[in-house]
Amino acid sequence: MKHVSRWKSTALAGTVLALSATGLTACAGTDNQAGAPGGGTLTIQGDAGNPQLVENFNPFVIATQLHGAQLMYEPLEIRSPIDGSFTPYLATGHTFVNPTTVKFDIRQGVKWSDGKPFTPADVVYTFNLLKKNPALDGSGVWSQISKVSSSGNTVTFTFKKPNVPFAGVLAATLIVPQHIWSKVKGDPAKFTNTHPVGTGPFTLDTFAPTQYSLKKNPSYWQASKIAPSKVVFPAQSSNQSTNQLDVTSGKFDWSYNYLPDVKKTFVSRDPQHNKYWFPPGGTIGLFLNLTKKPYQNVDFRKGISMALNRTTIATKAVNGYLGGASQSGLILPNLQKWLDPSIPSSGNVSQDTSGALQELKKAGYHKQGTKLVDSSGKQVSMSIMMPSNYSDWVAAGKELVNQLNAIGIDAKLDTPQATQYTEATQNGNFDAAFGGFGGTGDPYTDFNNMLNSAFAAPINTPTANNFERFKSPQVDSDLSTLAAATDQATQQKAVHSLEKYMYNNVPIVMMYYGGSWGLFSTKNFTGWPSQSNPYTLPTSYNNAILTVVTHLHKAS
Repeated sequence: MKHVSRWKSTALAGTVLALSATGLTACAGTDNQAGAPGGGTLTIQGDAGNPQLVENFNPFVIATQLHGAQLMYEPLEIRSPIDGSFTPYLATGHTFVNPTTVKFDIRQGVKWSDGKPFTPADVVYTFNLLKKNPALDGSGVWSQISKVSSSGNTVTFTFKKPNVPFAGVLAATLIVPQHIWSKVKGDPAKFTNTHPVGTGPFTLDTFAPTQYSLKKNPSYWQASKIAPSKVVFPAQSSNQSTNQLDVTSGKFDWSYNYLPDVKKTFVSRDPQHNKYWFPPGGTIGLFLNLTKKPYQNVDFRKGISMALNRTTIATKAVNGYLGGASQSGLILPNLQKWLDPSIPSSGNVSQDTSGALQELKKAGYHKQGTKLVDSSGKQVSMSIMMPSNYSDWVAAGKELVNQLNAIGIDAKLDTPQATQYTEATQNGNFDAAFGGFGGTGDPYTDFNNMLNSAFAAPINTPTANNFERFKSPQVDSDLSTLAAATDQATQQKAVHSLEKYMYNNVPIVMMYYGGSWGLFSTKNFTGWPSQSNPYTLPTSYNNAILTVVTHLHKAS
């Protein structure tokens, strides 16, 4: 399995499969279409085929969808997973009439790739398609909205209850043409869409089980911003060693892959052109089962938090590319603008063994020789669960066990298969478990998914969110306030309150940031996201691919 940091919550992201190349070499190319600023072929490490690709460009079926669909279909807007800002696409923007009504202004003059005009009716049709076919509604749009309608160039959504941040989910929904999809026979969830018609910058060129290619859409509404005239996606296998060799040999313009010692294994191969950017994309947390003792005790949780050397854990997990995470729950520096300045050290908790033992003593546990024991002399034990093939988590887990053993806790790893891990955590059958927190760019969505008591199902009843079974009337109130807030001041106040609760009550022990493993060559194209230009995460498997491609320039 490819070494990737799994940091997003279960409800927001699927597993990113291991990818490796089949031997196709990227080149600058000489093909050029009218209007292309330079032209050339962009080769992206992308879809897993093992080694055969299955042709499926249904933009709603994420499990089998090929990544190229994100370049053929567009959303209304894309919310940045870094700071939550919006980039307009098929909508020029959106405004809230009130906390339950949002209006999107639909862009004019856009055409589908078959020459038909794109209209607000296509937007309304798309969302009603999801309503009629719940299997297509992977983002749960109709769990939040009650109505969608259009008037002139405006599409209006009505929410069942206030949920201002959910506008980002609506905005990200890929829009399909009514004149094509209304004629689909049978179950649209099984429609493989082998002749895709979209509004995006590219259309399907060729498809084979070993690779497929896209060609520039000459009628794209912002064609002047698209540098590549062609995009190639070679089929990828799941062999880790082959994958890394293909990446380091320079077969791709853009790869998404963890590489140990990236400067030596990748940059040194072509120092002039090989670049990388590994920004934080989410947080890896230690989720303690809050239905069990001693994890229900806030002093115990504080003691665990203070006992950890997060820097060492991060070094073991992700080679030191990223550091320890803020206990505020924010991904920093991504969400710096939301940080409450009153929280000490930006929420970064330094290891303090004596302080940890004091907190644990308040919780009723004390050191007896080398063991941490309760009042009856029984040693505290903890089983920490994570999937066996999540190599970064396992590496971090081993270090965590060492640090907990050092304060007298009998900690051990439990490493089942991923499906068993998912079942156990969702059903609440665990002591402690690694899990992902955040990564949407929106504080409400990040906090809501993991702290809203509405998700805290009884033990043995599965829940995809809040699997630690956290409950707090104060947090629920803050979340409700934030969901209904349309002004910055109210939003900021509610977020600050949630941060303080996270810091002071430790419902989840934040450990380290998980990375987004962006590897780029500037030989053919420039304009890649970077620390100096962090316009999106370098993830090539979601709608960030559209954001990146619209930022590229032909290398001079």
